[in-house]
Amino acid sequence: MARQTGKRETRRTYVVLGDGQTEQYYLKHLKTLKGYKYTIRPSLFSSITIETAGSIIDEYLSGGCDQIIYFTDYDTIVNQNKIAEFEKLKGKYAETKEVFICETMPSIEFWFLLHFLKKTREFNNASQAISLLVKYMPRYSKGEVYLKKSKWVETLCSDGKMETACDYSSSILTEKEKGDKGSHFPYSKAHMAIDMFEKQVEASN
Repeated sequence: MARQTGKRETRRTYVVLGDGQTEQYYLKHLKTLKGYKYTIRPSLFSSITIETAGSIIDEYLSGGCDQIIYFTDYDTIVNQNKIAEFEKLKGKYAETKEVFICETMPSIEFWFLLHFLKKTREFNNASQAISLLVKYMPRYSKGEVYLKKSKWVETLCSDGKMETACDYSSSILTEKEKGDKGSHFPYSKAHMAIDMFEKQVEASN
């Protein structure tokens, strides 16, 4: 029988997608450190956009993927005036339990910051969140030389920091959902993704 080509093998898997190098390395190290079972598609982290996300997600769905989690930074969406497109993307999968769109405002660095403190001041962009984060992680950098080493994620996972971040993140998201917050009010849904990863590990044991 001829070998099939051109089709991603996603049957019975969790796949994580994202729109940046930071997300790619974070999820790679997290998988190793926590024993999570998802599959990372590194090539997509440099090419996925709001415009292409839907077709990529649909391809994985058609392949029978059990869960697709798409990590994205909301400040990029706001600053590029892509809010309407993003809301359309979320609406498309609102009733699709296999798809979870995991956005953080302004960027994933806010999620990292929550490992150290709870903050609800508005951030206009990712740079402002990074400036605060480096007070707690002085060597933090978005350069690949730094990101490819696991030490920084080990720090985020140590001494109950992840559990703290999940608690803070959940509380802030609840506050946001109560309404009347500015477009730059910070929040993250990463705690919900972490919960999915943990439940997948429990189910496999």
